[in-house]
Amino acid sequence: MAHFRCLLFFLIATTIISGCGDLSEYENKQVKEALSDSLFNLTESWNIDMEIMEEGQLKLKLTGSYAASIKNETRNITRISGPVYIEIFNENGQPETFVNSDSAVYKPDESIFELFGNVKVKAPGDKRLYSTYLKWERASDQVSTPESLTIVTPTDSINAIGFYGDSDLSNYTLREVRGETIIN
Repeated sequence: MAHFRCLLFFLIATTIISGCGDLSEYENKQVKEALSDSLFNLTESWNIDMEIMEEGQLKLKLTGSYAASIKNETRNITRISGPVYIEIFNENGQPETFVNSDSAVYKPDESIFELFGNVKVKAPGDKRLYSTYLKWERASDQVSTPESLTIVTPTDSINAIGFYGDSDLSNYTLREVRGETIIN
């Protein structure tokens, strides 16, 4: 940032000294680079605790070891290193679904979380989902993965490749279901 200020001061001083004449091609290039750098923001945080509230009610609580938020004219994302732990709260303000992963990416403009590595979801009714990748679209409360996964309920265990459903695992569609069952 100090480099930008010095460059800006130099360019303003050069313009004033030269009698407000036109900038050279080199000076124009320097101004454009300085301005494009000023449109890029990077924020780092360690030992993060993030909460998302809607209409005064807690909807989500996330913890992680490190986060880097990157914002420029083409993207707005936060990369979170783990372990990542997420609590999703129901309409009564009670924690309902719990998620663990090695890392995550949050896209606030789209309200999307992408979870990577050792993804584990514990949902109401003692339902669990295990995968290496999971995408959660908060606005529609839908989760999906094209990867292999396992869903465990109190009555069965299902392996599949591809999943689309609600974050509380109450309704879902599986693609390419695989597994064995034993019938007595």
